[in-house]
Amino acid sequence: MADDQAPKRQAEPSGIDSANNEPRIETDFATAPGLSRGERTGVQRRSNVLRFNDFMTVMMVVATAFSAFATWRTAKVTNLLFAVAERPYIGVERVAVDAIDADFARLVIACRNFGHVSATGGVARIGIVIDGKTLPKETAAAATENIGMVSPSVPQLIFRFVPIGLYRAVREGRSHMIVHIVFAYRGPDQREFCYNELMTYDRRSDGFASSGGSDQCNGEVY
Repeated sequence: MADDQAPKRQAEPSGIDSANNEPRIETDFATAPGLSRGERTGVQRRSNVLRFNDFMTVMMVVATAFSAFATWRTAKVTNLLFAVAERPYIGVERVAVDAIDADFARLVIACRNFGHVSATGGVARIGIVIDGKTLPKETAAAATENIGMVSPSVPQLIFRFVPIGLYRAVREGRSHMIVHIVFAYRGPDQREFCYNELMTYDRRSDGFASSGGSDQCNGEVY
């Protein structure tokens, strides 16, 4: 009867709850009445060592994560620098009228690869617009020219011809001439690049000056 009236002890939680109570268990064990002072000190030291090891493990995981991120970031920047440095850069070196005869003025467009590696699959499209009207051409493909491979520092000359009457009107300031130049080409890794430039004739200097451009072809060539 006395056993029935005795208060029932609650069962100790198991599993995760027991794991969470490990520090309390260690403290209770270290302060147990059956242990000497030296034994209690030894238990407490071992408990501190275990906690320190857990802390160092977490710190090593964090350090490894930061190291992995730094390595990924360095590799990304290195690849970007390599992609910028090791690619061709085709552009216009000069545009000028280099010859005049009884019927035409010859316009020379000198393009050049200013990069350190060769360009492949080069295609040039040159359009001449005078007073808002494109010069007539014999065929639809007359303004497009396949320049193929362009090696670094090797000039690539492209010629166009302007009727002498129109050229005189431009030179005298009665007409306005713009040369639209588009170069599309590929790098060694087959990436596509574009050079899109407008060159306007300036009668005061008797030459051409840049009046706009971009690095987008918008599907005009390829």
